[in-house]
Amino acid sequence: MDTAHPLLVDAMARVTTIICIAILASIPFYVAVAWIVVGQGAGASGGGLPSVVTWALGAVGIAVLASAQAVWGAMKRNAAAKPTPAERVTSYRNAAIVSFALRESAAVIGLAITMLSGDLRWCLALSAAAVIAMLLGWPRRADIARLAGDPSSAPIG
Repeated sequence: MDTAHPLLVDAMARVTTIICIAILASIPFYVAVAWIVVGQGAGASGGGLPSVVTWALGAVGIAVLASAQAVWGAMKRNAAAKPTPAERVTSYRNAAIVSFALRESAAVIGLAITMLSGDLRWCLALSAAAVIAMLLGWPRRADIARLAGDPSSAPIG
């Protein structure tokens, strides 16, 4: 089986890590914006959201986090099925980016709920859950190296 050059593995691991760090780094900014807006009393200008709408949006945020995990697993399995090492590691990088973007969207949903309801706890809770999910699902160089070699010897997923 065709194997990738170690420099490809190193470069792909580095690029994937940088992109994931950038996505992760956006979450504190969402929290800061929510903190400032709620602190200035600018949130919930219309008296807030009805409780059922707030909880429904919160459930959407949690569902997005769960779907991010499912997408991450499915895309990693799909990456292992690619014919060449370069395609496999590129697909793995794409899987990491998509899953991190989905996890980040949970924090964005928390920010939106906070803006609409004036309750900072939503942004804090969904942002914390997104950060934890990102840290637990961090892409690993060992997986990239395995995909660059023979993924059937030790499947990813």
